[in-house]
Amino acid sequence: MINKILVPTDFSEVANNALQYAISLSLKINAEIHLLYVKNVPLVDSSYPDTIYQSYMSEIDDYTTDRFAHLKNSTLEMSGVKYVTHSAFGFINDEIQEFTNHNKIDLIILGTTGASGIQEVLIGSNAASVVAKSEVPVLVIPPSAKFEEIKHIVYSSDFNEPEFPALSRLAYFADLYNAEISILHVKSEFDNYFDEEHNFFVKNKDQIALNNWKIVKVEEISNVIDSINSYVEKEHTNLLVMAKHNRNFFDRLFHRSLSKQMAYHTKIPLLVLNK
Repeated sequence: MINKILVPTDFSEVANNALQYAISLSLKINAEIHLLYVKNVPLVDSSYPDTIYQSYMSEIDDYTTDRFAHLKNSTLEMSGVKYVTHSAFGFINDEIQEFTNHNKIDLIILGTTGASGIQEVLIGSNAASVVAKSEVPVLVIPPSAKFEEIKHIVYSSDFNEPEFPALSRLAYFADLYNAEISILHVKSEFDNYFDEEHNFFVKNKDQIALNNWKIVKVEEISNVIDSINSYVEKEHTNLLVMAKHNRNFFDRLFHRSLSKQMAYHTKIPLLVLNK
């Protein structure tokens, strides 16, 4: 059950696009949106007069008030969604985690600009950090993604660990839209280290509480990320889902954190769950 959705913002077009997605989802499930703007911690030379620091703080406060007022008038009020606005001073990743824990947030929705060379940016911060640290589901919205009814969900799995906690959350989203689910496994050299044919989904088929689902195996193209994106595009997928977990030493020898990487490279909304 999702009652509270956190939408961090920097008032950019990318963040506003994620907000539009959050509004559509919130109206569907009758959830409340908490819109959070994190103000940068000012670094002021100790020799500067206090008046300069106070002036800087005042400008930030005025900017925050003005931007929230614009969002309320242009988007929030007319949408009919339940919402609360918040602001805080600090570092965005830390404040997101603090706010999430303190306010019992059920879902975080973030806008991402994706990857550009070595620049991998998320509303002024690092996407991987939010995805990696969050204990609640994170929904990453690329700039080109618009909300649409979710008819086909792709859940990417490495077949290597128990999936029940993530699948229970996946079932919630699938049931909202009566969506079809494809359990996608990209076959690669790492399958040589595991019993891929007798994977979790095969062994626990009768216990998996999902409707309308199937297992799909595809060959790796140039890498796992490209293979996932290729399948997602070909099958007209509305939502990509991945699960993260704390890997042991052996796992880390063979796997990269695909959920973190996909947060940079996804072309459709990406939901990251905990295993």
